Amino acid sequence: MKADVPRPSPRGRPRRLELEQVLEAALAVGLQQLTMAAVAERLGVGKAVLYGYVSTREELVQLATAFASRHHDFPADRGQPWPTWVVEYARALFEMLTMKGELLETWLSGGQSHFVEIDAGEMWLATLTKRGFSGEEALQLRHAVSHMVIGAAAAAKRDRTMSDEGKPRAASVKKALMSRAPEEAPLVRQFLPAFLLEVNERNWEYGLFILLKGVITGREAAGLENDDTRRSFEELAFQAD
Repeated sequence: MKADVPRPSPRGRPRRLELEQVLEAALAVGLQQLTMAAVAERLGVGKAVLYGYVSTREELVQLATAFASRHHDFPADRGQPWPTWVVEYARALFEMLTMKGELLETWLSGGQSHFVEIDAGEMWLATLTKRGFSGEEALQLRHAVSHMVIGAAAAAKRDRTMSDEGKPRAASVKKALMSRAPEEAPLVRQFLPAFLLEVNERNWEYGLFILLKGVITGREAAGLENDDTRRSFEELAFQAD
């Protein structure tokens, strides 16, 4: 009589996964180059397993962007002055857009979940309308801040990519400048160190402070305090001296 031999587990047996693991793997692969096969390979499962969690690549990209946004440390409303909250939000957004996972590129290509945008808008409205802004003003300021952060994040990622590829932007620009006649671009030569400054998490905020100072000054000049929102940003921006 033959002894019983344990039967091997079937090959290709699906691993049990949490959706969070799938989304983390998608971010690790990079959302722009993302394929279902690449995510499956990273997780060590067959591609068919992923379709138990999402229906399409596009759905996976949208869920991954929403996951990254929800798990990032955006500021809570602790009763801080509104400029403080805005700076905290902008810093968190810059950090998220410059992290690995290609969230910025996904936003630029229209792949981000619309739920992320809705939730961010609700956060801004809830925070700023408590501090004397009209809804329209709160959203105008959100657009201005977001666009500034997106531009800074794009510049930071460009500079980082060039450095990673062994051709730092500063060296490349300086080489191009030195190839021109000495009398060309004299002001750029004079202020070359500032011109060559690379964008990073420590130095991008100067423009943000200028923007917020302008909003603060304009609101103070118009007497916009507490719930007084009689004049719009457009009136403040274009009023005659």
